[in-house]
Amino acid sequence: MRILILILLSGLFTTYLYARENRKPPEATVHSIRGDFDGDGRIDSATVVHVKEGRGNPVEDGTPDEYEIRFPGSSTLKPVKAGCCSLRLVNEGDLDDDGADELSLVQAPMNGCTYPMKTCSFTHGAWRDIVPLFLVPTGCSPVSEEALQQRVSAEKGSIYYLDTDGNDENGELIRKKVSARTAKKINPPE
Repeated sequence: MRILILILLSGLFTTYLYARENRKPPEATVHSIRGDFDGDGRIDSATVVHVKEGRGNPVEDGTPDEYEIRFPGSSTLKPVKAGCCSLRLVNEGDLDDDGADELSLVQAPMNGCTYPMKTCSFTHGAWRDIVPLFLVPTGCSPVSEEALQQRVSAEKGSIYYLDTDGNDENGELIRKKVSARTAKKINPPE
């Protein structure tokens, strides 16, 4: 009788583990902002969606969560696969004078307190990085929306970003000009 109970419990436990391994988490909206990201004169929503549940620590052979930026209601704006770690979006306004708002992605690190940030523009049917990835050290303190908004700006037809001076122990910010060559396609049209 004990053996039968052990076999049944073992089967139930195995079924539980299998179901746990193969479950698909519900997609959840994490963060959303609004802007005219395709330049058509209509306001779009950019929504960060948690699309895959991670397991364990990615640094120690685990699998990370996965996120994607979607644009519900838009037939022209393609989703952007953002990969690991949660992120915040910043509407930068129209930095490059093309009639569309640009979008900055501030992604949480896998480990630590330094967040990578980059700015993208939807141009000719594809998302392109127009500000190269740069790092935002936080000292593990929250960063305000206002502080993130000030990191990227445009002036007299040029785009600038505030990068942290790695040689300054106080984290002095250095204003850097973006060159036209930095634009890189991140989501080719299908």
